[in-house]
Amino acid sequence: MSVLWRLCVAAAALLAAVWLIRGDGEPPVEFLTPEPKAPVPSAPAAAELTGPAASPIRYAYEPHCNDDSDGCTHYILVSATGERWWLPGARDGAPFVLSADGTVAVHPLEGRYVARDLTTGEVTKLPVKARDSAGEMFGAQQPLLSLDGRHLLVQHDRVDEDGELVLERPMIVDIRRGTVHRLPKDARIAGWTTEGLALVTEEPARDRPGHATSAAYVIHSPGGRAVRRFTLPGNLARGLPSPSARTLASLPREIAPHDVVSPGILLTDTRTGRTLRTVVPRLPAGLKADGLVRWESEDALLVRAEDRHRRSSYHVVDLETGAARDLRVDMTPVADYWLAPAEFSVRIGSAR
Repeated sequence: MSVLWRLCVAAAALLAAVWLIRGDGEPPVEFLTPEPKAPVPSAPAAAELTGPAASPIRYAYEPHCNDDSDGCTHYILVSATGERWWLPGARDGAPFVLSADGTVAVHPLEGRYVARDLTTGEVTKLPVKARDSAGEMFGAQQPLLSLDGRHLLVQHDRVDEDGELVLERPMIVDIRRGTVHRLPKDARIAGWTTEGLALVTEEPARDRPGHATSAAYVIHSPGGRAVRRFTLPGNLARGLPSPSARTLASLPREIAPHDVVSPGILLTDTRTGRTLRTVVPRLPAGLKADGLVRWESEDALLVRAEDRHRRSSYHVVDLETGAARDLRVDMTPVADYWLAPAEFSVRIGSAR
């Protein structure tokens, strides 16, 4: 290659470099900056609830904020119309429960449980402690209000000599009268019915071929008296009795090649033990039923659903048609903690 040719190539390279650096002419490549996404609207700021709530509470949750303001350290109440309040005394991380009509909240206050009438703002102190002798909050079993909101289930826990968590005898508290009745120990809480609280224990199956265990259900009146009993196969020990206790709902699991699936909501006649039918909830695409929260009536269940990202939503399922109504529990403005996702703190009130 001649010296002249080398000089020509070098001159061309130099001109090209100057062109790119100085920006003379149109650049050969244009780098585009993506348009910024529209900001996600935040939830309405929560105000202190100093008196009656304007409407029944749809749900409550822990805010999971990172500061010490009142709105970040108390449960947030959300009404059916979207209004948000923080409730004085209802600290996040503590037990909390709403009545099914969204008008009563129960939480610890100054070491004891209190019932707060959200329609009047009246606070009733209950004769039940919320902390043990070491000052630790009781919390293995969340409090549970009866269907009419008058009675409260409380079950304390303690750590035994071997370091094991032990549940104490369940207690039923009459909120109006302030009386307490204790129930038998070593039984699991199954849920409230119109007659009282249902407890269940698993026992060896004696007269049920094909089943290793049986589930013995006992319904106790608010006064502590056993008023009804029925026994079902052991695989129904995690069922949820209907308000009349004539039907038991369960969510069976089946192992599929790549997942654990549920065929639907299994309804069982508690008098005969026979399957009545299986209801497949008509949930939006991508959702599957993950848990039964409570009965709304003899013909409807409140169901928790999940998507593939483990995000929760709540739906009222019509047991006649399978139709599912979304309660629109919105947790998008709430930050998750790695070991405590915000959705775990949701408490459902009025589903109407």
